[in-house]
Amino acid sequence: MSNRRMKPSHIHQSDFLLIVNPTAGKGRARLRAGEAYRHLTAAGLSGEMVFTRRRGDGARLAAEGLAQGVPRIIACGGDGTIHEVVNVLAYSEAILGILPGGKGNDLARALGIPHHPIAAAGVILSGTVRTIDLGRLNDRYFSTIAALGFDAEVSRQVNEMQMPFAGVGTYLYAALKTLWHYQCPHIRLTGDFGRFEGDIFLTATGNSSSYGGGLQILPPASLDDGVLDVCIIKAVPRRTILRMFPTVFWGGHTAHPAVTITQTRHLSVESPTPLWFFADGEPICSTPASIEVAAGALRVFATSRRG
Repeated sequence: MSNRRMKPSHIHQSDFLLIVNPTAGKGRARLRAGEAYRHLTAAGLSGEMVFTRRRGDGARLAAEGLAQGVPRIIACGGDGTIHEVVNVLAYSEAILGILPGGKGNDLARALGIPHHPIAAAGVILSGTVRTIDLGRLNDRYFSTIAALGFDAEVSRQVNEMQMPFAGVGTYLYAALKTLWHYQCPHIRLTGDFGRFEGDIFLTATGNSSSYGGGLQILPPASLDDGVLDVCIIKAVPRRTILRMFPTVFWGGHTAHPAVTITQTRHLSVESPTPLWFFADGEPICSTPASIEVAAGALRVFATSRRG
């Protein structure tokens, strides 16, 4: 175990590299990673556990492991840690393993990966290897959902504030705090479905069904169908949003007349003033932006459940 830069001799013969964000989950990720590491090595695998110190370390450590031919690159942390590692592993032969350890854990949920570290390690030891799609937002890959509008502002709040809750509670707290001052922006979307132009509450483009720790914003989405799902919620009064919001827990919002669910392989997004995109809960870029599906881009350990 180390928190230093790896030397090639350390990892040349390793079966796995475990990259841990020790601050994720208020420090719980470090403990969970330790349990999983002991379980993996007790099962006969050899590997090293390394810790990130700052933004970008997850990508750097994953690149070092990939360069040395480590076949299993495991990430323990939140969606941001996984986001960094995914951007290194896309279209490589290495297999991503996930140990949930952060606030959202949305990709882990979509893959059926248990929250308990030993059970999650068990997926790596004996689970199915799936090939899944990714999204690509300008020059960055994402594994769950790219959000613009209200959800991007909520993600900014989650990133910048110390939240008193974990999981979906974090999102709910930030959403209620954001709602009272949020102004709906004007955007133009162009994709396989044609063109949409108007004021929106939000748009979410994704490869998986949930974000924010389990909110089902894109119920039909599949990780491996070769397309991205898009949710467009037009500008509506705040009281309508308050009534609609609880239905997102089970995907019931899709029945509302202000909501459109469609699919596309590519999406062009323009706006009169620059608007920030967040993907996997991370700030990525501002508009204008282009999104496309990266079909079959990632190999990942999962249970047999498909999502």
